[in-house]
Amino acid sequence: MRLKICVLFDLLRKRWRWLLRLAVFGLLTGWILTWALDSPLRPALAERDGIRAAAVHVSGRACGRFSEGSGFVVEPGLALTSAHVVAGVEDIKVITPDGVSQTGVLAGFDSGRDIAAILISDSHARPVALAPTVAAAGDRGDVATVDGDDGLGLVPFTVKRRIWLRGDMVYDEGAEARRALELNSLLGPGDSGAALVNVDGEVWGMVFAIARGERDQGYALDRVDIGAFLSEIDRVPLPTPPCATR
Repeated sequence: MRLKICVLFDLLRKRWRWLLRLAVFGLLTGWILTWALDSPLRPALAERDGIRAAAVHVSGRACGRFSEGSGFVVEPGLALTSAHVVAGVEDIKVITPDGVSQTGVLAGFDSGRDIAAILISDSHARPVALAPTVAAAGDRGDVATVDGDDGLGLVPFTVKRRIWLRGDMVYDEGAEARRALELNSLLGPGDSGAALVNVDGEVWGMVFAIARGERDQGYALDRVDIGAFLSEIDRVPLPTPPCATR
């Protein structure tokens, strides 16, 4: 037995350079194969990592009823959601990605575009960026919905077309037309305010409505109007707006 061990040790001593080259070759081959096989998933993984750290759940009571929706952090300490989610809500509850529940402060409200901004305290939430380009018909991605109990959910969507919509989604009032995306996506109650995220982890829009009688069709505010809204608000606390009438 001792003789066999000595022979093996002597063989390894003589061949160590060859064995080292073989090990290095094996490691490089494994790394290259892993990179090649994972490349189709890389954009999707980037999408999930980015929105997972930015998505929030928004809720509160307004005029005797419970209101809830999704949202996302777009700047440090600033989250966006749909205006009808927070209309009439005095104490806005925001659950951040790290599971921390806090009281948000309304800092922007536009009923015509159906978008609102909420100030939140520092947390582990990381902002997600608006996409540099707009979505077009046929583009695909995920709607980042957030449930108060189940957390983040990713619902696939496809853009049907870009349209203009007129009307106030909150108060039965007239409003200027706004850019919107008509979607094919299985959305449900509580998904308003959810971000439309592309495969690069950037925001194309924000859900604000589901077509009546057609659960697989929804509507989202375009990233152009989201950017315009952000440039218009002062990021200072606002009084509680009236409850939604629609």
